[in-house]
Amino acid sequence: MLEYLPYAAGVVAAVAVVLVGGRWFRRTAWRLGLIDGPKLRGVHAEPVAKSGGMAIVAALVVSLLVQMIAARTLHLEDAYLTDINHLYLLLPALAIAGLGLMDDLRPLGALPKLTVQAAAATVAWFLFFRLDHVNAAGLLDFTAGWLSLPLTVIFIVAVTNAYNMIDGVDGLCSGAAFIALLGIGLFSMLGGELRLELALPLGAAALAFTRFNLGKPKAFLGDSGSMFLGFLIATLALRAVKQPDDAVDVVPLFLLLSLPIVDITTVFFRRLVQGTNPLSADRGHIHHILMLQFEGNTFRTTGTLLFMASLGAAGAIWCGWMPSFAGAAIALPLGLYLAIYISGGYANWQNLRNAGAATDAAQSVARRALESGARQALTDDSLVDWMELANVTAIALLTDQGQRVWSAGIPDTTREALNTPLFASGRVERGRLVLQGTGRAGAMAFAAHLLLPLYPAFMELLAMETADKAVEETRVETRA
Repeated sequence: MLEYLPYAAGVVAAVAVVLVGGRWFRRTAWRLGLIDGPKLRGVHAEPVAKSGGMAIVAALVVSLLVQMIAARTLHLEDAYLTDINHLYLLLPALAIAGLGLMDDLRPLGALPKLTVQAAAATVAWFLFFRLDHVNAAGLLDFTAGWLSLPLTVIFIVAVTNAYNMIDGVDGLCSGAAFIALLGIGLFSMLGGELRLELALPLGAAALAFTRFNLGKPKAFLGDSGSMFLGFLIATLALRAVKQPDDAVDVVPLFLLLSLPIVDITTVFFRRLVQGTNPLSADRGHIHHILMLQFEGNTFRTTGTLLFMASLGAAGAIWCGWMPSFAGAAIALPLGLYLAIYISGGYANWQNLRNAGAATDAAQSVARRALESGARQALTDDSLVDWMELANVTAIALLTDQGQRVWSAGIPDTTREALNTPLFASGRVERGRLVLQGTGRAGAMAFAAHLLLPLYPAFMELLAMETADKAVEETRVETRA
């Protein structure tokens, strides 16, 4: 049991750094200008410090030092970090964290970020965190050869960005990272290679950080934290699922990282179908779909997705014990993710086919709103075109008290409607958007996503309504 004590000491140290140093890291983030202000795509109302990256990087470094001291004190040097490549891996990982820090301070373009990420992934490949020999439950077995480097780079860069993309709702990225890292640690133990020096303390730090990221968040991971976690999870997972013949078993690899992989894959191809830049940001991620269907409830959204991610990680461990059940292990989480996309209308072929034209129509109305104001723009014929393309029969814009501000189409009282909150700045609810179509209410989530270019116009109408109401109340008070 002594050989586990350095790991236990490292986990305790990582948790202590995050919890005890949380306030200091937040103050430092404010001094440096690492602040995430309220925005249209966000779900928070006040500026929040993006201190998670600094906290988790510091936690991992301190943890490694504590593990080293504990191992030498217990004379376990031969059992600690016997593979020096795991230490060298910190160099590209810190470069990724630095890149994220720069992006948190001043947003960088996609090209410089992808360039640095690809360079870091290349270094990881030279450190033998790579896809050389690939196996998929015995059904697919091949040697990558010269494709090893590009396949490895694509995988690591994709997973790095995937974790950054799911960092859009409280606790989701850090929670998913903990689940993946715990699964990586358990799977590596199952495979006989005890490589826990990075995985366990990093997972513990991610879990500890949820203390500041749930409820009313006090801190965010920022790009520095989410990309640092994503890079290390991708590389460590490649080594954890290696079989005795050095083949990477892609089934448990996928299951350990199922949530971010499914999200980035569907988002990439959906944007291509929609005719938008695959690297552009929007509100079409899997957590956005659930947020719409749960009427903005972040706890239910995070809990549901983390439950699905846990099923995937458990399936990976199951595959380690019983490889013949790989198909069933994949089918369960994939089926649940697919159910979310189907229920939100994202798997409907007609919706996807019309997505490009509907996006163009919404952007046309949005441009008109900038030129001539929201009221005039929302009577534009392009809005009628958008409703036909998105299979929407009625739209209504309500204040937070339920008073109708604007509507289009003819509502059907016998059908349910998607009723989603609109936020003036994060959690400060300003109004509600009601969408009704020919199908189920939940299927309007895709239509709500396509309507995103018009949200500023809706906010303008709500602001005008608030101003008119304030003027009216002033007049009444004056008369009295």
